[in-house]
Amino acid sequence: MNGRRSLTGLVITSLILGTAACSSSDGSESPSASPATSEASGQSVSVSLNQWSVTPSTTPASGSVTFTVSNDGTITHEFVVLKTDTPAADIPVGKFEGEPNRINEETAGTNVGETGDMDAGTTKTLTIDLAPGHYVFLCNLPGHYQSGMHVDVTVS
Repeated sequence: MNGRRSLTGLVITSLILGTAACSSSDGSESPSASPATSEASGQSVSVSLNQWSVTPSTTPASGSVTFTVSNDGTITHEFVVLKTDTPAADIPVGKFEGEPNRINEETAGTNVGETGDMDAGTTKTLTIDLAPGHYVFLCNLPGHYQSGMHVDVTVS
């Protein structure tokens, strides 16, 4: 019986010490908890890229937004978030980075984030802090924009 009390005391002491070790003395979160908390407090938006569309699951509000972008098409696409006052249909298609049939991201607005090229069937995650305003979500690979791979989004 004395051995059982010692074991019970040891277990209780371990639980108390373990609980104390997992909490901080000033009430703030530990550094390792911050990324999960930040991501949990932000918004999540799924985006499907396909021939020839960019389809977000919802319109995000301003603040931290995590985009989960899936290339559901059969060819390579990219996802670009462009802050601009110009409606998507009015952005001229020309040359960008030496390639024809692309919009000029530098003159059309401000690129606030992108996935880069995504092979068919892949998924990437991108987190951006969005300010209120007008955005165009798009694919800017040659020929894709004018084929319909853009959507106007108003963030409030």
